[in-house]
Amino acid sequence: MRHTKLIILTILAAWLAAPGAASAQEIKLKLSHFTPAAHNHHVNVIMPWVEEVKRKTNGRVEITVFPTASLCKPPQQYDCAKSGIADLAWGVTGWTPGRFPMSSVIELPYMHRTAAVGSQMLADLWPKYLSKEYDDVYVLYMNVHPAGHIHTHSKLIRTLDDFKGMKIRTPTAVVGDMLDTLGATKVGMPANQIYESMYNKVVDGFDMPFEALPPFKLIEVSRYHTEVGMYTTAFAMFMNKARFDSLPPDVQKVLIDTTSLQSGYWRRVGESWDRAEIVGRKAVLDQKGEIYVLPKEERKRWREAVRSMDEKWAADLESKKLPGRALLQDARAISARYGESE
Repeated sequence: MRHTKLIILTILAAWLAAPGAASAQEIKLKLSHFTPAAHNHHVNVIMPWVEEVKRKTNGRVEITVFPTASLCKPPQQYDCAKSGIADLAWGVTGWTPGRFPMSSVIELPYMHRTAAVGSQMLADLWPKYLSKEYDDVYVLYMNVHPAGHIHTHSKLIRTLDDFKGMKIRTPTAVVGDMLDTLGATKVGMPANQIYESMYNKVVDGFDMPFEALPPFKLIEVSRYHTEVGMYTTAFAMFMNKARFDSLPPDVQKVLIDTTSLQSGYWRRVGESWDRAEIVGRKAVLDQKGEIYVLPKEERKRWREAVRSMDEKWAADLESKKLPGRALLQDARAISARYGESE
């Protein structure tokens, strides 16, 4: 009997050591992000992708998602993936100032209007420029939100003069420079701190697309909404490089194929955000929020006020031996090609 058990154990050990058996073992991955579980990106991008990966690996890959910054703080998503605290993390590239300077080109004022075009622009710029910034992690995809607007609690902004001196939350350094240029006072903070800051009137307002207002409950603390569509924020799905390299080739292929820029995935992610933008804007109106769309001539004033930022941004990159002017020229040309330049 003992001899029989030994034979069975030897056969089992040999089977587990075989390449086919090892690749069939379950793979558990952790994915961190900072938005609420009600946010469009969690509901309509991340969770469907998690299920797609599970389906295409025949149930072998199980991704556990940690929303609402429950695993890593909002500004730490990149480091969360790089260090291996999470295997994957989706976050704002601009929350690590100076680390991804070329990626910040998309944040320059009036670079695009829709998230679909902005996300496609990142895909177009990725091979020649942006890919060189992410040697420490594997990037599955990048995206942007629709061009953002100004939301305030006590004063409706109708003109550039109304905006001057107001304390406005900023998500990134480039957007902060834009607020400085327009005469506002920038206040940096992640999205999950806006509600309390608005409620306690620490800030006069914040800049965001409409899609973000319902999931972050910001309709409750903002009465006035000035539709300016002048900036965006870049996001990326980071993956720990060692963890990616440790995966079986067929699993690596699934992760790449399901998110590749060649398949149009980056643009489709942006399209999801554009659909959410329509829903968010309607929610503001349903809650009796007042939306003011800048007239054409006033919008030109805002655009002209920030036009000098392009050269300042490009010169800063050139001083770091980066191709700032070439990148900027290509980005503006791509925006024009897609019909969203101003």
